[in-house]
Amino acid sequence: MAFFPCIHFCDAKTLYFLGVSVGQRGKKLHQLMRQNIGFSQERERFFRLLMQMVAVCDESGCRLIIENPYNTSGMTYLENNFIRPTIVDKNRMLRGDYFVKPTGYWFVNCKPTDGFTEQRDKKQKTIMELPRTKGDGICGQERSMISPDYARNFICDFILGKEQVGTQLSIF
Repeated sequence: MAFFPCIHFCDAKTLYFLGVSVGQRGKKLHQLMRQNIGFSQERERFFRLLMQMVAVCDESGCRLIIENPYNTSGMTYLENNFIRPTIVDKNRMLRGDYFVKPTGYWFVNCKPTDGFTEQRDKKQKTIMELPRTKGDGICGQERSMISPDYARNFICDFILGKEQVGTQLSIF
């Protein structure tokens, strides 16, 4: 799996561009515009690299899975400017993550297998509860991480097609 920092394409960054995010309160218009010039240059660079990576993998037959936040609100950059994801996991907590965090997955030159390993053993975390440290950005590094349980369940469900022993059975 490969991808760039999600902050460049998530709905929270869209709020920055609109000038309505919490971190932009009290800033003058010229400050917002200058800051957004830098943000848009970073976003454009990463988006161009993403498209190049997908093109190279498609041409060469290389398999690739891309992960990035994906709401169905129309607020994320990739929803409006990129091909549709192969899968959207609307609630990662159902597979053992700490966050609901809707996430899109793009499968290039491969198809996902169809499994569902249900694991609801985590207490939900929210952005507002997380500790912040300087340089973390809008929601911090912990929010960006995938729990080891979720990663294992995702790999078994969508890549290996492997049913796991001792997991909760589901009717889904």
